[in-house]
Amino acid sequence: MSEAVKKGWISDRPEPRVRQRRVDATTERKARDEMGLTKIQARVLAGRLAVPEHQSLEPIVSPTLRHLSDPTGLPDIETGARRLVEAVRAGETIALVCDHDVDGVTSMAVLYRGIVDVLGGDPACLVPFIGHRLKEGYGLSDALVDRMLEDTSPSLVVTADHGSADEPRIRRLAEQGIETIVTDHHAIPEDGIPASAVACITPTREDSRYGDPAIAGCMVAWLLIAQAGRMLDLDEESMKQTRQARDRLLDFVALGTVADCVSLGESVNNRAVVRAGLRRMNEAEPRPCWAVARERLAQGQRDLDEQSLAFDIGPRINARGRLDEAMAGVRFLLSGNDRTATKWWDAIEEENENRKAIERDLKVTALEQASERYAEGAAGLAIWLSEGHPGVHGIVASRVVEAFGRPTVCLSPVYGDPDRITGSARGIPGIHIKRVMDAVATAVPGMLLKHGGHQGAGGLTLYRKDLSRFQQLWDTACQTQAEAVGVRMDPVIWVDGELHRPSLETVEELRAIAPFGRGFEGALFTMEAKLYELKAVGDQTHFQVTLQGSNGLFRGIWFNAVSIEEAGVPPVSEGKRYQWIYSPKINYFRGEERLQLFVRHADPAY
Repeated sequence: MSEAVKKGWISDRPEPRVRQRRVDATTERKARDEMGLTKIQARVLAGRLAVPEHQSLEPIVSPTLRHLSDPTGLPDIETGARRLVEAVRAGETIALVCDHDVDGVTSMAVLYRGIVDVLGGDPACLVPFIGHRLKEGYGLSDALVDRMLEDTSPSLVVTADHGSADEPRIRRLAEQGIETIVTDHHAIPEDGIPASAVACITPTREDSRYGDPAIAGCMVAWLLIAQAGRMLDLDEESMKQTRQARDRLLDFVALGTVADCVSLGESVNNRAVVRAGLRRMNEAEPRPCWAVARERLAQGQRDLDEQSLAFDIGPRINARGRLDEAMAGVRFLLSGNDRTATKWWDAIEEENENRKAIERDLKVTALEQASERYAEGAAGLAIWLSEGHPGVHGIVASRVVEAFGRPTVCLSPVYGDPDRITGSARGIPGIHIKRVMDAVATAVPGMLLKHGGHQGAGGLTLYRKDLSRFQQLWDTACQTQAEAVGVRMDPVIWVDGELHRPSLETVEELRAIAPFGRGFEGALFTMEAKLYELKAVGDQTHFQVTLQGSNGLFRGIWFNAVSIEEAGVPPVSEGKRYQWIYSPKINYFRGEERLQLFVRHADPAY
């Protein structure tokens, strides 16, 4: 342990600013008068969205599949769908090539089951490929193409959640007589879409008329399947069954959408598919994967919700793809029975525990470096982890962002190639990560060997010798963008004001306007109360609390209240009054539902 850690450097983190959300008066009035929402529902909704007078709130409050954007607005979707149908009918060998994260894994499930169940394809003609994160890198890499050509001879490749930046590899496939359909949602590189692809289907193209660039890669894959299904020459009853099979795939889309942290605010498409997918996960006879997840996570006592996807299922699938090969996640999702689903759940659960241990060690180093750079006034934090693990870069970067409120990229050596380094970046509201990377690439042409991503996240590769220069350029690019858009880079906790008395009814009110996530963050409220009782639990970084407020006693849990170095040392004292920031939740215990406050922060009450 470094001297900085021993001396308690962690206390040098910037204190988060607590800010109350501004409530848009027009949205709040429309929510109450037009939608009949409760006072709390209207306040929470209007604290996140500003809806014009002429716009209906119904698609946001109660989104359904009839609110989805017209998929024909996506460039090349007709061409791609037609080519896919042709390949399925001819019994061609089709390689499905997806990313290693949850968005990619769910995209694989969508494409596989979609081609079989919606388009009537032969499973024997489908060959799935997911790049090994450490050995083959990101995207449609040369190493992945090598493996594909060694293992099979496809006539068609369909990508999902990547491919937009992979023209050299797509051209290489074309030279072998292999056609490629790209489905993606990442930003298009400066040199344009891959010219050698038969189709490049993405809402981020400049010529897109789809109108929603915020959808995840799995959603783009689903739209391709949906459009291909419309091209089938079937009778009315068969078309009805095809549509039902198409919509059954939305459980996969819901998981990928939530786990990829795309917007759940103004994106009606994302809100609609997450709602529809959650309904399918919680129906009486769901897929075996959801039945096993519900049993393992809560003994079947509660339904899966967007929080289950974001913090329970998503991280387990991600862990496997980050540390090993990601097909275990696909096998879990596509399990045909509970026994098989349990087997693959155990596999991804074990990998998740390994990921936690790696993350825990790297987080200490990353936060130490971040503290030093913060003290130097850095706007963008580029963290070098010499003993790092590329599979957890993104998670560690997210932890640094939470603590310091600054765009962060974590870097470490490329597996098997110490002369090159790879990194994953995470951003903050108002800062576009892909544009930050573009600015770095423009400042020193050729320094970034590869980079890509979107507003909230991205990845890159460069030579080890350029690390110091990159760190400086990253800082400069973040500062420049922050000044241009007027972003103040400090951790902020946005609250929705005070509740008269939190209750189980409050939780149900909030559930009714879900899903919550990026762009539509969960509600946080304030309460001034005396700390009646305190108890450290787990690894002693979490605390059970009992708060004595003006309306009685409230029990709560404060996860990650202190760092692992400060385990067992509470940040608050019994008998003192604090301003608590919390979200009301339901705790399920022995078949009973009890209110529990999830504490996020506490400040002394003056």
